[in-house]
Parts: sequence; C-alpha cells; structure tokens
Amino acid sequence: MLIKSALITFLGFSTAAVACGPPTPWDGYLGELESEQRVRDWAAAEPNRVRVDRYGTSRDGRPLLVATVSSDLQSDDERPMILVVGGLDALHPAGTEYAVRLTEELLRNHDATLEEVTFLVIPRANPDGIAALMNGVHDGRRGGARRIDADRDGLLDEDGPNDLNGDGIISMMRMLDPSLEHPATHLPDPGESRLMKTPDRGEGERPTHAMFIEGTDQDGDGRIAEDGTGEVRVDRNFMHLFTEHDAASGPYPLSEPEALALAELVLDRPRIVGALVFGSHDTAVAMPDFKQKDETGGTPIGIDPGDEAMHRRLQASWKTNVGQVRSEDEDDRGSLHGWLYAHRGIPTLASTGWGRPDPTSEEADDASSEVESGEESPAASDPEAAGWLAWSDTARDGAGFVEWRAFDHPDLGPVEIGGMVAGFTLNPPASDLDGLAVGHAAFLADLAAMRPRLVIEGPEVNDLGGDVIRIRMAVRNDGRLPLRTAMARTNRAIRPLRIGLDVDLDRILQGSPHELIDGLAADGGRREVSWTIRRPDAPVEIILDDPQFGRRTIEVPTATPAAHGGDR
Repeated sequence: MLIKSALITFLGFSTAAVACGPPTPWDGYLGELESEQRVRDWAAAEPNRVRVDRYGTSRDGRPLLVATVSSDLQSDDERPMILVVGGLDALHPAGTEYAVRLTEELLRNHDATLEEVTFLVIPRANPDGIAALMNGVHDGRRGGARRIDADRDGLLDEDGPNDLNGDGIISMMRMLDPSLEHPATHLPDPGESRLMKTPDRGEGERPTHAMFIEGTDQDGDGRIAEDGTGEVRVDRNFMHLFTEHDAASGPYPLSEPEALALAELVLDRPRIVGALVFGSHDTAVAMPDFKQKDETGGTPIGIDPGDEAMHRRLQASWKTNVGQVRSEDEDDRGSLHGWLYAHRGIPTLASTGWGRPDPTSEEADDASSEVESGEESPAASDPEAAGWLAWSDTARDGAGFVEWRAFDHPDLGPVEIGGMVAGFTLNPPASDLDGLAVGHAAFLADLAAMRPRLVIEGPEVNDLGGDVIRIRMAVRNDGRLPLRTAMARTNRAIRPLRIGLDVDLDRILQGSPHELIDGLAADGGRREVSWTIRRPDAPVEIILDDPQFGRRTIEVPTATPAAHGGDR
C-alpha cells in the first residue's frame, strides 16, 4: 500500500468494494455493457472500416476486445499499424473513454490517415478491475481480479478497506498523537492544512499523525486494511524492469491473462510502428530519464539517449494537438509502454490524457486579491496537490475532497476520516471528453504522418567492361521518425531491413547477396548498397524485405550497358 501516493498524488490504493455511493470522478462515463456495445456498434455501422475481434479473456471471463480500424479491411495487416490502449489501470476509466471517442473521431474526420495506416484500438484492457471499481463503493482499486496474500499470513484478500463512515468512498484516516504501536508519520501541510505531508526534519518539522486507509483490523494482526482486493495491476505486469516480490506487480511477468493476451497481440503484429497508452503514467509531458540505467548498468530507466530527439518530437506533437502541459506520473517499472519501447522497439507515448486545468480568470483574480490584502499563506509543500484541491473547490464543488470528520474507530479510538478522492486527478469531467478526443485523434494522425517512409533511389546499372556490371541503389527514410529506434538497434528487437540481390552466387564479384540495414535516421537518413556482378542473360531482382513495411521487388534489366530499374 503506497500511503504516501494516496496522500499526495491521490492515485489510489487497493481495496474491497461492496455498495454504491455518491458522485465519483467517472460520473457520466460508459458502463461495462455500454462500452462493449458501443465498440461492437462500430463494426455494425462501418463493416468495411472496422472489425472487432476478441483477443483474449480476462481472469473473470470478460472478453478482451480489439478494434481494427482501416479504410480497407482486406489489406489492413499489410499496412503500418498504430496501437492505442486504454483501461489498463482500473482507476483510469477515462482511458476507455479516450479510446472510444478518438476512434469515432478518426472515423469521422481522418479518412486520409485511415487510407495509409491501420489502427488497433483496445478500449478496456482491464475490464474486471474497472467493473469492480464502478459497481460498488469507490474503493480506489488499480488492479484486476487476482486474489493474493499481500500480508503473507496464508489468507487471501481477508483484510481490505471498509467504508466506515458510510459515504460510499474509501478515504484515509488520520490519528493525532498516536501510540507507539502506530508511530506518527505525517503532519498537516502548513500551506494547506487539509493535505498531509511527511515532515522536513531539517526545517524543524515533526510528525503529529499516523495515517491509515479507511478500514479496520479484520484479521487481528495489528495492521489496518493491508490485504484487500484488486492488488495486482495489469499495467505493472510486463517484463521491462519488472519488480519481483511486489504485490502490485504480480507473481511473475505476464501472470495476468490480460497482460499475456496483450503481449501476444503485439508479438503477432510486427507492423506496429507507434503506440499510445492511456493510464497513470506520463511520457507525453515530462521527458523520460535518458541518462540513468538500471542496476545492471545496461538498461535505460527511461529511454535510450539516442532516442531523445525522437521523443521530443513526439512530445511537441502532443502539446500542439492536445495542449496538455501538466500530468500525473508514477514509476514505469513493469509498464506496458516501457515494454513496448524497450523490448519491442516501438516509439510509444504514455499519457493520462489530460492535466489539471488552468484557473479561470475569476479564480486567478481571487488569488491575486488574497495576496494584495496581505492574506497570503505559506506555500503548500506540494503545489500540484494544492492546485488540484483548489480546482476541486472552485470548479467542481468540492467533488475531489472528503472533508476530515471525527470518527470513533473500533480499534484505534478517535480518528478523522477524509482526504482526496482517489482518481479525481486522473479522470476528467464527462463533459470534457469529446473535446479531448479531438486532440488525441489529431495527435494520432500526426503520429501516422511521422512514421518512417522508405524511398528507393535507383537502381542504376553501370557497364564496367568485360561483361561485368555494377548495380547501385540507395534507401532513404523521408519520415520524421527513424526506421528503428536507438533502443531497437541496441537490443535487436526488430529484424533489420534486408536487401537481397536474386542472382546466382557465383556471378557476384563484389558485395554481399544480402545487405542488412539496422536503421535509418529520420528526415533523410540514407544507405547505399552496390554489387559488382558478371552480367546474367536475364534481368535480376532486388528484394527489399522489412518486418514493419513488408516486401518489395525491383526488377533490374541488365542487357544494355546503361539500364535503370523499375519498382513493382
């Protein structure tokens, strides 16, 4: 249980759910049956452009659906593909909304893009977790349906949170001047007393409160709500930097059927050239670390330094099209986007899909008036958290915060229950979703336009005399993204582009029958190849074979001294 995360970043915590409650951050969002039906309706309405397939089954037996979106479903698997994934983190049902609405926007307004690129859209990659979250007490769960023994007492999910005050939300509990059994760890933030913070001991601060997730000690081990449901997170169950012996990560990589099915889908589709993953991670606003490596010294914590320029280009497009300048973020270990980039060599952005809105002019005027009137208070230790709280107060009628209220706890005695509502910072109001989808779709169209584009120069045939000829050609990448990321070239995640000359080996005097090109830089990266051969009696063929862009054959006539080939 990451109590600090629940207190400051409000991303949530694993729990058990049993009843319905008050308004939630996802009010107005699609329910389980609604989201599935809406996706299936695409195929019914657009049978020539949308195909919906079941790529797997969740632990509780729900279908895992992928929509293939293309102008021509007869050739969709022959085109470059872009993957879009939503609904990995149960606490981020907004990801489903984004995936659904951006797909509809692509179908409405981006016909030209669909003529060139196939989109693979997975709206709800963790249906078990989202269904459990939305159909009971708002418990802040993040994971799926696997039951585990988080506290290692031989029992499964036996000590989850409880909605003690009956408000329909699992909040936090704070206990002033606790006993030695539960040492104090936090104090109210001097800049915003509703928020709790860890003390800065160098500044003379001392903890005053012990903090707990709302619940009781149901298994009698002296701990509160430490073993609830929904602990194992699908978005931490992938191979890249997987964390062992961590409840949230799962017992081993791809232990969760949702993660395994998604990985198999990706491996079966080598033509994926880009990906967008919605969830609680962010690489769209904040630059990933491109300097540090993991404990082995060989694997980047974030991205390879050679991919910095590429990633900044992706971020610039995101900012231009979506306008997002703030975002939540968390550790990338075990994440889908980390695996797609680091293990599969796919340029990938991870995004929460939105960020904290700017204050309105009226709110800004109110803040300015406070400063001018001498009522300025100390700055909050976490300005972003304080900003969310202020936005909840002024724009959302306090929907993001449960005010602290006294409660007589059966195990602890006097406590207060309250705090930020888990998921409030991750999920925008339903009224904002359509507008956000326009920007998301525009980014995806730009990502498609940025993809590598291979241009063939030549071939040229030069007569060297004595019935000997030289065949020369070049391959150029006119795309704004490289053919192979630096990470893909390092770990050889994708087979190189292979250029072969189809001629008897004993005729080749110079050059390899198969040239391998492991990558081409963006914006005109170029590689020339040549062969010197004894002239054959018939034309020869140059075969270009790339796992992402397919196979192309060029016939080269050799009968005349100065011949030029043609692409076919």
